[in-house]
Amino acid sequence: MTRTILLALLLPLAARAQLALYQMNGSTEIPIGAALDMGKVAAGDAASVRIRVRNTGTSKVDITRFSADGAGFTINRPSLPFPIAPGSVQDTLLSFSASTPALYSANLQVNSVSVIVVATVVVGPVLTVFPVCTGSDGPPPSIDFGRVQAGQLRLCNFYLRNASAQEMTIATFLVTGSGFQVSSGPKAPFKLAAGETTAFVVNFTPNSAGLFSGTLAIETRTYVLTGAAFDTPLPKPLLEFDPGPVQSAQQRRLTMRLPTAATSTASGFVNLAFLPDFTLVTDDPAVMFLATGTRSLPFSVVQGSTLISIGGQTSAMFQTGTSAGRIRFTVSGISTDGDPTTVLTIPSTPISLDTATATRRAGNLDIAVIGFDNTYAAGVMTFTFLDTSGQVIPPGAIRADFTQDFRAFFTKTQGGSTFQVRVSFPVTGDTSGIGGVDVQFMNSAGVKLQHLDFH
Repeated sequence: MTRTILLALLLPLAARAQLALYQMNGSTEIPIGAALDMGKVAAGDAASVRIRVRNTGTSKVDITRFSADGAGFTINRPSLPFPIAPGSVQDTLLSFSASTPALYSANLQVNSVSVIVVATVVVGPVLTVFPVCTGSDGPPPSIDFGRVQAGQLRLCNFYLRNASAQEMTIATFLVTGSGFQVSSGPKAPFKLAAGETTAFVVNFTPNSAGLFSGTLAIETRTYVLTGAAFDTPLPKPLLEFDPGPVQSAQQRRLTMRLPTAATSTASGFVNLAFLPDFTLVTDDPAVMFLATGTRSLPFSVVQGSTLISIGGQTSAMFQTGTSAGRIRFTVSGISTDGDPTTVLTIPSTPISLDTATATRRAGNLDIAVIGFDNTYAAGVMTFTFLDTSGQVIPPGAIRADFTQDFRAFFTKTQGGSTFQVRVSFPVTGDTSGIGGVDVQFMNSAGVKLQHLDFH
């Protein structure tokens, strides 16, 4: 009977020996003894510490109690009960917040392991952030210095005020982080009388493009400092084109250069977009860079150079399509000293013919045309047939209106204004005396005249 009682008394000790509690500092485990001090916390602020429970034994431990009993303390843990395997850990977050200055305590208990946790709430100084920087109460509290050109200075002005009725000692007053430093203000430690305000300035001077972060620690509160830096803008790129009037159905050359040498190596994208002059279509997909069949190409320039490489080449070829409108060239992905956007205007023109033929076949005269109408207004055609001596054959000019057919075709295809048409005229009798035909193709820009000989 005595042996049984001894074993029963030893079981809690064995269970306790299997569990070890740690305070986590990053990835470092700091053993927790009989007490854990969370330090000073400004009234109304929240403080937290990550607690790690480790099973140091060789058998599973079921956690049936995991609590932090005390005003202002909360713990984020899995639902009870939960197991911890041998050699495994369970992390939880112990948090504290209170608005009344006082000494607070709680009993942190994990099964039979018990730890006293204390936190001291004090009246903290009030920080006011002035533009151009912005502040946030968090969590965590933060101050954003915004975007700054690399190598340039951004100043943030602050007021620090003692809002309490007693004198306040500021023992911690420190800025850390690359690019951030205090340029003017008090040196710690210093005192603030009740209601007193002091001013200070923090500089942000990034030495390269990128995202920067740091901290401003003032007594019980630590503010996260953030800022972004960008490279010195390139001089406004010059977009240049091979000489000659710009028309539909052309292949043109684009080159890019800088008016002065680049102060740093940079890269971005040159893009084109098409804006048609007519509502019948919304785009012309044939307007594109030839090398890739796309509307965007990468470009780059090296420090000290004015030459911009486009897609690894000294220039880039593009198509103008078969629609009147505007081709708009833009630059993206890079900061430039001015807007380099350039617009090429494609004017409206009469119908353009690629091929046109007139042929005879039994009982018919056929006229076949392949071309484009960059106004999308084609429709009316006039045909005047001539004999082999060039005389007009009665009844003279024959007018035909295919406007609705063209509109239906252009609306359906949405692929530019290229078209193919065959018009057939039924004929009775001998057609050998018909030598040719004069055709007028009309659109909103004018008339295209074309003489065709029959074959």
